[in-house]
Amino acid sequence: MELFTIRPEIRFGPEALAALEELAGRRVLIVTDEFLAHKSGLLEGVKARLKGCEIRVFDQVRPDPSLRLVAQGVHVLRAFGPDTVLAFGGGSPMDCAKAMRHFAGGDPPPELWCIPTTAGTGSEVTSFAVLTDADAGVKYPLVDDALLPDRAVLDPSLLSGVPPAVTADTGMDVLTHAAEGCVARKATPFSDAMGEKAFSMAWRSLSEAHAGDSAAKGEMLLASCLAGISFNAAGLGICHALAHALGGRYHIPHGRLNAMLLPHVIAFNSADKAAADEYARLAGLCGLAKNPRALMGGVRRLRAGLGMPEKLTACGVEGQTLLADLDSIAETALADVCAPGNPRPAAREDLKDILKELM
Repeated sequence: MELFTIRPEIRFGPEALAALEELAGRRVLIVTDEFLAHKSGLLEGVKARLKGCEIRVFDQVRPDPSLRLVAQGVHVLRAFGPDTVLAFGGGSPMDCAKAMRHFAGGDPPPELWCIPTTAGTGSEVTSFAVLTDADAGVKYPLVDDALLPDRAVLDPSLLSGVPPAVTADTGMDVLTHAAEGCVARKATPFSDAMGEKAFSMAWRSLSEAHAGDSAAKGEMLLASCLAGISFNAAGLGICHALAHALGGRYHIPHGRLNAMLLPHVIAFNSADKAAADEYARLAGLCGLAKNPRALMGGVRRLRAGLGMPEKLTACGVEGQTLLADLDSIAETALADVCAPGNPRPAAREDLKDILKELM
């Protein structure tokens, strides 16, 4: 017997922020970053919806939230004692807020609402939170149903100011989430339905979103959420495992790493017939020839059209540095919580071969 569940409740579309009016009169801790809190003007629109609320803002979130940052946030959360934690931002504020609530404890814990301002991680609907040990240079994906938010609010107007480079990075993360979820070991017809829809939506919309089209950005926000539901149920694979290991070591944006890795991972996984068949289906949904090779080529062309790098050297990583780090990066990836979900078992030498393709 298999199981498929969907949580949290999702509010989406124009004026979705109106859902915040349900929090009237509560104590609300907003978890966000300095730019969103003080420079973007977006946070004021959120606070205006929180009628009669006692609000505190934790605006210390940085990209790739560290264990130290989460500990700092736990202290703030316990001292304030909110009824609701409201994560506002991209994947980093959402992951930080999820971890803060989880480690702060409380019975019952405060309600968690997530409002994404980028279309990429799908963190608003997943039981994942990725934290970084800054001292060790390692990313740790936490997976626990207790990390699932209670509400997700998807308002496309919040993406209007996202710059093209961020749209590209986060958008390729959406495609990778969908592709990996569709071939993962725990995939089901339900998760496939979400993942295939997410992949085709993102494929159709990403280039236009990158060019600044607001409707396309709204489509990417929905695709990100659908992909999050898919991989949260099905799992991920070695593309994300390698991206976590590389990101912890070299501090390159996660979606950019996924964009470099995805064609090579598709090639590796296509030795598994079921994975190859699913890749062929994804290719067909995007108007490509129905085979994995066409999908690999399509990903490369899309990546190039977005102005994204093909090799790690374009991100400042010297070839000799990567060669020296190959064993440790491969070992870190093998230990990553995403690796067991890959459809084809991968050994250390397999991962090293993929990494060498990025040199």
